[in-house]
Amino acid sequence: MTPQSCANPIADGGAGNAARIPGLVLFALRFFSMNPAMRVSLGLTSIMIVIVLTLDLVFGILPNQTSLIRQARERTCVSLAAQVAVTLGSSDFRLLQATLREAMLRDAKILSIAVRREDGAIVAQSGEHARHWRARENQRSTLENVRVPLQVGDQRWGSVEVSFPPATPQSLSEWLSQPIVLLISTLGLIGFLLFSIYLRRVLEHLDPSKVIPDRVRQAFDSFAEGVMVVDPAGRIMLANSTFRSWTQSDGSNLHGRRIQEVPRFKAALSSDPKDHPWMIAMAHAQPHIGEYIEFSKDGGDSVKVVVNCSPIQDGRERVRGCIVTFDDVTELERINQQLTISMRELQESRAQIEKKNEELHKLATRDPLTGCLNRRAFYEKLETLFPQARNSGQSLTCIMTDVDHFKSFNDRFGHAAGDMILQSVVRFLLGGLREADLLCRYGGEEFCIILPEIALEEAHVVAERLRSTIESRTAMGLRTAITTSVTASFGVATLMPDVLTPAVLIDRADKALYAAKNGGRNRVTAWSPELETARA
Repeated sequence: MTPQSCANPIADGGAGNAARIPGLVLFALRFFSMNPAMRVSLGLTSIMIVIVLTLDLVFGILPNQTSLIRQARERTCVSLAAQVAVTLGSSDFRLLQATLREAMLRDAKILSIAVRREDGAIVAQSGEHARHWRARENQRSTLENVRVPLQVGDQRWGSVEVSFPPATPQSLSEWLSQPIVLLISTLGLIGFLLFSIYLRRVLEHLDPSKVIPDRVRQAFDSFAEGVMVVDPAGRIMLANSTFRSWTQSDGSNLHGRRIQEVPRFKAALSSDPKDHPWMIAMAHAQPHIGEYIEFSKDGGDSVKVVVNCSPIQDGRERVRGCIVTFDDVTELERINQQLTISMRELQESRAQIEKKNEELHKLATRDPLTGCLNRRAFYEKLETLFPQARNSGQSLTCIMTDVDHFKSFNDRFGHAAGDMILQSVVRFLLGGLREADLLCRYGGEEFCIILPEIALEEAHVVAERLRSTIESRTAMGLRTAITTSVTASFGVATLMPDVLTPAVLIDRADKALYAAKNGGRNRVTAWSPELETARA
């Protein structure tokens, strides 16, 4: 009796157990410090593992654990079937039983063994075969249940049935103990460590703080201004101590970061990196100066800086980066604001002083009741106009006017009513004169008017117009109905060759006024030589 040929007694239970990425290891790696060296190392290790798995999938470079188990179990079952066939030839079933027990002792992976005749009866077994055997009649062998046919001569006698534990891992510990998992995990861990050590040394050489000599860095740190050097992509390659002091709470390591990634600068800069001053300077290969930005420091204090950018070019005039300075003008801005406030207060004080001076000048030069010039201010101005008119030959006319019967108004209605009449008369006199004309309260109810560049005939017309206005409107303009009629008399005199002083001109106008009063009042009288004789 010999076992039937069993080149492949175990059917392929599915595709080979493809190697998997060790997820637990990758998850653990996330807890490493993710500095640039760690990030690059993790990426390179992942790429290496993916390459190994891809090569295994295409070329099968890693051993297939399922195939190895299948082959080992095939050899075990074929060897056992040969021993059973020899034992059956002697018809010694006790020896057959001992052979089965010995086979289980030799291979701890065997759960049970049975020798079954063709009619289905089991003639010998070892282990709990009924519990572990799951294969049905005429069912092909699997990795867990292997059937090896037995023949006597040319006829089939029966079969040897062997039960094995599951070939696939049934728990996490079994899965982690798989050779392929151990291989990939070991490869990933060793690769990550080697990459990290190598890249850390490489990045130390590429770190600007390591490459730039200490004396250069110390020179940058000695600047009171904030200074940084950026590459063409806007990443910070170097920052001096002043700049770092502004950003220390945002992370001390600024190398490789874009300034807009620093939280306190993000709100101060445009959302489009192309609009940043250093990007503009590099885009046009020209300095860009005078940009003004403001950002907040710890505690809410703001820092106001003026940004100046100068592109860095190589021998072929290609832009390789940009050096940026930040001039802190916070204190200067504060001083300017205080100076502005002080200047505004000074201007307000000056305006108040000027207003007070005007008030003082008005008090010194104006009659407090009527607002016209007082005699002192009037004579000061006349002392200037009179010689100018004599020397240039221009006309200069004087008008003297007096309110008719003014004493009777005071006696009948009181001095308050008299003051109202005087104020009303002055209002109409000013309304009929030019800006260049002079109006002076010469005496109680007497006023003197100087008309530059006005001849006698025209001055007579002006005086007549003023007289008519006072007669028709003064009484109507009073706040209370004091009287129904207010009139005034006018005397007019003009500059002549024989008038040598202002006093002479005023005296002649006064004589003309006297003649107007004697002539019946409420009229205009011009001076003439006859008035001198008549008054004498």
